[in-house]
Amino acid sequence: TTYKGKSSFQTYADYLKWENFLQEQLRQFSEQSSLRHGFQTCEHWKQIFMEIIGVQSALYSLILSLVICVAAVAIFTTHVLLLLPVLLTILGVICLMVAIMYWFGWEMGAVEAISLSILVGSSVDYCVHLVEGYLLAGENLPIADTDDKCKMGKWRTLAAVRHVGVAIVSSAITTVIATIPLFFCIITPFAKFGKIVALNTGISILYTLTVNTALLSILAPSDFYRSRRSFIKAVLGVVTIGGGGFCVCLVLVKLGIKIPLPNGSTL
Repeated sequence: TTYKGKSSFQTYADYLKWENFLQEQLRQFSEQSSLRHGFQTCEHWKQIFMEIIGVQSALYSLILSLVICVAAVAIFTTHVLLLLPVLLTILGVICLMVAIMYWFGWEMGAVEAISLSILVGSSVDYCVHLVEGYLLAGENLPIADTDDKCKMGKWRTLAAVRHVGVAIVSSAITTVIATIPLFFCIITPFAKFGKIVALNTGISILYTLTVNTALLSILAPSDFYRSRRSFIKAVLGVVTIGGGGFCVCLVLVKLGIKIPLPNGSTL
């Protein structure tokens, strides 16, 4: 007995049991019998396959956009301690957005899957601008404060907030205002998409001005200045890590470990 109340991944295990049972029955017929080409069909199977493919595609798009974002920010900041606050901010925004979707009772549909893929790109904007302000503040550092690294880091963080704070807050406000007309759309996907973008924008600017600012003042190197040498190191580091991850995937495939793909199949 297969219950419809279970999750799609649990129901997929039931599908495999039915499929194995069917193949065992078909093998009892002779090779000349047309019944050996029998197959099973059910509307419920189609539904769970659609849900599985949708969830896997959303997760893959989220992971891919996060990987691309981290690589781009690493090359842009050229320092791992400047990348870390940005990464933690993005992860915090995504986790809170997923939690809000769960609290609102939004199931994983086409709108949610598309929204997850753009959350990373829209979340990284404000915190990266703040990191850019931190880097620019190092060029105008007061000479009297260069001996105290802790004080120098706090000064650079405050200078970054003063320099770009108004601009990123204004950008967030205009984005939220632009999504308000979508709230009143009769077409439900448009209304839900507008709510997701507005929520993500508000959470992103809140995290940027609180968590990201605090992490910058604590973790960021106070005496670091972006240079051509640091840029080359960052590019080589990203290429090395990317190549290492690709080699790990090849090794897993050679060992017979199945890797699920976005379309529901395995590698």
